[in-house]
Amino acid sequence: MRARAAPWWTILELLHPIPSLLTTLAAAGFAWVFGIGLGDSRLWWIGGIMLLVQFSISALNDWADADLDRRAARRRPIPLGLVSPGAALNVSVVCAVGAFLLSAVSGLGPVPLLLVGVGIACGWGYDLWLKSKPLSFLPFVIAFPLMPFWIGLIAGRPASALQVLFLGGSPLAAVIHLADSIPDRDRDREAGLTTLAVALGRPGADLVGVGLLLMGTLVSIVLVVGHGSTPIEGLSLAAAGASVLVASLGMRGSGGRWLPVIGKWAVIAAAGLAAVPLVVVSSGR
Repeated sequence: MRARAAPWWTILELLHPIPSLLTTLAAAGFAWVFGIGLGDSRLWWIGGIMLLVQFSISALNDWADADLDRRAARRRPIPLGLVSPGAALNVSVVCAVGAFLLSAVSGLGPVPLLLVGVGIACGWGYDLWLKSKPLSFLPFVIAFPLMPFWIGLIAGRPASALQVLFLGGSPLAAVIHLADSIPDRDRDREAGLTTLAVALGRPGADLVGVGLLLMGTLVSIVLVVGHGSTPIEGLSLAAAGASVLVASLGMRGSGGRWLPVIGKWAVIAAAGLAAVPLVVVSSGR
């Protein structure tokens, strides 16, 4: 059974199922924060649209990286011959069209439909061009806060109340991108890639990441203190403490490098924790 199941799972990896599902669950969580519950049909439209968007970006990523994956002998569907490049590209396009169609028939409105296109454009731009460039962070700083912004508009919140998502969320998104790419910095440099982590070098990328983390956390704390919500304020302070811990970890070791495993996930966890109050404050709850 396992021998027959393995190729099917490998084929499904074209869609990056675990990250795609986690992102969709995060969108559902944001919808709940904005007051869209299980009995609200908008929650299911949001989940379906987000899942198709993630599948589209994931399939295109594998299509764009097929040659690199083949040279690196990675067990990905296209290099293994389980999925043809043309099929992967078709899956990406069909999922993108499906996301647009769901948005159009859902009745969520023209602005949310437009933002779905912006989100897909960010993902495709990263896959096809920006991934190996110093501007590799740009799709992240747009798309990450765009998701709760999109959900907030669907929930009926005014755009002016949602701008804080970009103010604090964009630096936190850049931090997540740096934390994910710093451990691969040396390999990317050898492969001729010039990602932001490669361009900033060591310890430049590490210091910039810590600085952005503290900046995003500070924005979160200021907003929460002004909002006057004690539970959320405690969460922000916890994020600040985690940020200080990460900063201290970042200054340890050779050349001020983040510890490869602990540092990466500590940074991502701290950034995620600091982002939660931004969503809660923008929801008006």
